Amino acid sequence: MKRMMVSMVLAAMAVAATPALASGSGSGGGGASIGGSNSFDPVLEQQRRLEQQARSQIKKRISCKTCQYKEGVTRQNAGAVAAAVRGGSFELTQKDREVVLAYLKQRYGV
Repeated sequence: MKRMMVSMVLAAMAVAATPALASGSGSGGGGASIGGSNSFDPVLEQQRRLEQQARSQIKKRISCKTCQYKEGVTRQNAGAVAAAVRGGSFELTQKDREVVLAYLKQRYGV
């Protein structure tokens, strides 16, 4: 009887511990990467931030529901959008204007 009780307790503990072990929780976390590559590249992160800022400004100031290019920026109208940005047609700060123009050049080649 005592053996059966111990066996049942051990089985219950094993069943309860399995999801915790499978969840990936616990120590031994990251830091080491295979191949020696650094997953944090400050130049790449800065580029991503600038692209996100440009997309945000385009969405808010250029292609919003009531904006001139409400259908969005496409390869066909990217040149006209870039010319309008250069001409000051949109309420953009100088920095935002530069970021949007750099994004349009990188994305659409204008």
